[in-house]
Amino acid sequence: MVLVSVVVVALAAALRLYGLGTWSIDGDELYSWYDVRRMLDGAAWPEGPRTYPLGYLGMAGVVRVLGFGEGALRLFPALCGTAAVGALAWMRRDVITARAGLFAALLAALSPWLIYHGQTARFYGPLLLFSTLLTLWSLPGAGRRPWAAAGVFVAALLCHPSAVLLLAALAWGLFVGAGTTRGAERGALAAAVLMGAAWLALGETVSDVLGRALAVEGGAAYATRDFILGLGYNLGPEVGLLAGVGCVGALRRRSPAGDLLLIAAVAGLVALLAGGLSGISIHQRYAMALVPAIVLLAGRAGDDVSRRSRGLGVLLLVMVLAAPALKLADHYRQGNRSDFRAAAAWLSETIAPEDLVVADEHSTLELYLHADPDFADIVTHEAPLTAKMMFGFVRNRHEVWVLLKANRLSGHYPAAFSEWLATYFDEVQRIGEPPLPLVRHDNVLVVYKRRVRIPTVIPESR
Repeated sequence: MVLVSVVVVALAAALRLYGLGTWSIDGDELYSWYDVRRMLDGAAWPEGPRTYPLGYLGMAGVVRVLGFGEGALRLFPALCGTAAVGALAWMRRDVITARAGLFAALLAALSPWLIYHGQTARFYGPLLLFSTLLTLWSLPGAGRRPWAAAGVFVAALLCHPSAVLLLAALAWGLFVGAGTTRGAERGALAAAVLMGAAWLALGETVSDVLGRALAVEGGAAYATRDFILGLGYNLGPEVGLLAGVGCVGALRRRSPAGDLLLIAAVAGLVALLAGGLSGISIHQRYAMALVPAIVLLAGRAGDDVSRRSRGLGVLLLVMVLAAPALKLADHYRQGNRSDFRAAAAWLSETIAPEDLVVADEHSTLELYLHADPDFADIVTHEAPLTAKMMFGFVRNRHEVWVLLKANRLSGHYPAAFSEWLATYFDEVQRIGEPPLPLVRHDNVLVVYKRRVRIPTVIPESR
């Protein structure tokens, strides 16, 4: 069993380290790229590092040693994601059987969603690690560590405020699950001291972050339906099915450890669903802190099934290995990212420096375009353009190019921009691989070139 656990953790490391520096920067990674650079340059820390600094400090430490680059920036989250799998595989054998821990570790090791966040230069890798340690050290039993659990709760909050979703589980582990009055007192003292220290260190920034997260302005960009469907897809049907069976088992055979896992998983999900129903934009990644409890419940279910029937256990193992195969294969073609590096290379060989470029995430495109001396001064513009820019600013340019993400072409843009694109532009190039069957994300970049002169007067219909 020890050898199998070593293989699982080694697999998790290999899956997270492979291609780490190959994928181009995409999405919110651009914030980390510039924020870490500012930190290392001694400039004033921007909002993210000031309010939840731990992930940024980890990335900055690695970059200081290895130099700036995509791989160095992502190494700290990758190592944290691997360590989280190791914790699931090896910790708390007093209350989690070796087989249940291995099932949980295998599910986490193979999860394309966790691999993606482990290879993303953000703070979700360390958040997963600290949430895993918090969940494990809070479980009632001989290995329970209230001081350590409270400490990693603060560390998780310093990665991202969504860690507050584990507060109910932490409180239950410190007080109800303490087992003795003395244990509860120690847990309360640990929580009070560490939370007080964190609050003094951060000032009002925690409340500011939570206030922004709870602000409802004009409706949610990500509705409850999107959260449910997205989380189900990202976790995978095998994890959802096993976690559901694990919840039923925990309710039927009540135990302090099972109760805490239920609280950690269910209370957090209920809070997220309630937020979504109230109009708050809830992203799937906000559930990252709940993943350890979810996969541990799934691991307990896997242990129960394999103990009752060896044949069913083998079938379950095959399902766990096969279910994420297509998503993993798709991930390792381009890191589940849009390839802005390749797009910049194509554009630098095709367009003139004086041309106008409109792009999704235009700052990321500029990051790679500016590496070419001929395009070091090019200024691109974010899609969609305003009506004034669509029919005024563009008339002074030699050529106009538009670079968009394929997965945003179906209803993401205002109708006026989509009509403008269809009327005056032709698609000339696609960059990236189309998704494999049953894979939901489409990270292809589509390049359009202006085919006819755009009028300088905005049509009345607009």
